[in-house]
Amino acid sequence: MNILVVNDDGIDAEGLRILTKAASYHGSVYVSAPKVQQSAKSASITYTGYIEVEEIEPVLGSVRTIVVDGTPADCVRLGVKVFEQEFDLVVSGINDGVNLAIDVQYSGTVAAAFEASIMGLNAIAFSAPDIKLPYIFDETIKLLDEIIENKLYLETDILNINYPHASFKKVLGTRITKMGLRIQHSEFIKTDKPNTYRILGSNIFVKEDEDADMTAFNEGYVSITPLKMDRTDYKKIEKLFNS
Repeated sequence: MNILVVNDDGIDAEGLRILTKAASYHGSVYVSAPKVQQSAKSASITYTGYIEVEEIEPVLGSVRTIVVDGTPADCVRLGVKVFEQEFDLVVSGINDGVNLAIDVQYSGTVAAAFEASIMGLNAIAFSAPDIKLPYIFDETIKLLDEIIENKLYLETDILNINYPHASFKKVLGTRITKMGLRIQHSEFIKTDKPNTYRILGSNIFVKEDEDADMTAFNEGYVSITPLKMDRTDYKKIEKLFNS
């Protein structure tokens, strides 16, 4: 099995090493990671000009590793191009910080998985509230074992996986979930410096359904959310068609 590992936290991120080592138990692993931190870059790509790619000493457990001076989505594209492999699976992460609910709109980790899906590849995104939680490596091994053995990554665009709130010292279990409704909010506060605003981030919480990813997160469970690229409002189409 050929596996491509990408991320948005950059080549030096601990989560990249954890995921690479975990994935190496399942086949030949290749790594394509950004040169610098690329969080919240979403699905942006470099589509004109030039892009720099450097092959470096392979990250722990990988066959080959490249560093891309671009976005997470660029890393998927360049990984496929440079390595010239038929990849069976693309895994993105492990992001240091969760990508739950509406977070997926902005996440470079999730966007990299979606870029793989656009290219016809199976993909999984992994995120954790704190990459230093002691159980992360063992739980990632267990999750990959279950997902790969049962081919759970098939017949959907991507799987978005998030570990539970950092207050839980161990995972209580796994839940198949849907996207929650929590929103990332930014308050822009004008400063004394001309044309400059200070950004204060916060979350807007709402009452979540029992099967939402946010609920699993808050109750100590790993959430596995199948996500689709297609944003078409089919109910609206049907309503307009029948009106």
